[in-house]
Amino acid sequence: MRIAQITLATADPAVQARFWGEQLGLRVQQADGSVEVALQRSTICFEPADEGVDARYHFAINVPPGSIEDAAGWLGGRQELLEFAGDAEEEDGTTIVHTDRGASAFYFLDAAGNVVELISNPYIDDERETRFGPDSLLEIAEIGVATADTGATRAAVEEVFGAGVLWGGSDESRLTAIGDDHGVVIVAPAGRGWIPVGLPARPLPTTIVAQGPRPAEATLPEGPYHLRAG
Repeated sequence: MRIAQITLATADPAVQARFWGEQLGLRVQQADGSVEVALQRSTICFEPADEGVDARYHFAINVPPGSIEDAAGWLGGRQELLEFAGDAEEEDGTTIVHTDRGASAFYFLDAAGNVVELISNPYIDDERETRFGPDSLLEIAEIGVATADTGATRAAVEEVFGAGVLWGGSDESRLTAIGDDHGVVIVAPAGRGWIPVGLPARPLPTTIVAQGPRPAEATLPEGPYHLRAG
């Protein structure tokens, strides 16, 4: 599932523009108080959050297969990598982790406190570049949505995007990833912590635009979550 754009709320879009544009070197456009960050095949849009909203999300970005060490070296020179601590599956101090599906990843916080993940997935068909840089950030790999009713939210995401479960979903207390190796929507029980810092997953305003087998659209009031396929 190719995720074309996510739109997220943030307390200060200008701060995000400086982080993603000046600190990380990505292409950034600002207009009417919002900020658009351009990846190779996706766009992240940050819009002003309502006053008093603690808008902190989890999302992930694909990088070329086999590039996770280079990615960590590049990102680590610009922002601190997050370490695991007190995790049952990872040693304390670990930054790069490996999944049972063969992917490798690490995490960092952006200027708004979003838990951002860079993922190197062997199942995407991009070639590793000779030198890692801003253009190596390819596309939105994951966007998390929190809900009190994981079953209903999962069903809505599957219906709009015509996608099935890639991993998880064994019970309603766990994460469910809907989509494919290019992009997934992760349905999380509200209050569950996003690794590695345990940031509580909360319903937040989110728009997700992705490819689907047919045009479809839905709005779930909890975020609200606006889902659109085309």
